[in-house]
Amino acid sequence: MYERYASTWAIGEDHKFDNKQVSTNNLPTGLKAKKGEIDMLIPETNAFIVRENGNAYIKLYLVNMTIKELSVPRQDATVGGITSEVYVDGKWKLLQAKIGASCGNSYWTMSLKSNHYIYLEIENPIRQGSQQVLYRVGFKTATHDVVSNPINIPITPELLALAGTKIPSISD
Repeated sequence: MYERYASTWAIGEDHKFDNKQVSTNNLPTGLKAKKGEIDMLIPETNAFIVRENGNAYIKLYLVNMTIKELSVPRQDATVGGITSEVYVDGKWKLLQAKIGASCGNSYWTMSLKSNHYIYLEIENPIRQGSQQVLYRVGFKTATHDVVSNPINIPITPELLALAGTKIPSISD
């Protein structure tokens, strides 16, 4: 069940929970953000991370190339408004959605400066599997609806079969 929840951590590339914003001049080589837009970028190579404890993640970069600050919904150290989708039978189907917090004090808003980015890692419980599918991440706020570039990921047939179905509430 938990593999259906999109927990996306704003931790900084140094792996410290400091909400560090970095100038877009320092985006990793190969990542191209569009001028005047908000982008969610997944590296084409080296997108997958596995920690010593076995937890796995996919790298994401939330990039603000507009002239205004972007309000980013937060839930403690995670980012709200995140979903993931897989491409199945000729259409994109919802795979994961952000789980809510049980404490109202968990919610806050971060301002992402113009021409800056934050580094994110989305939990990746779907790294094991026999089927390759296209995968992308969505980010939605009151003012923006952003979709990342797609990448190929391995997924289990069982999890793939759940794509597009209702994601159960954490209390179910």
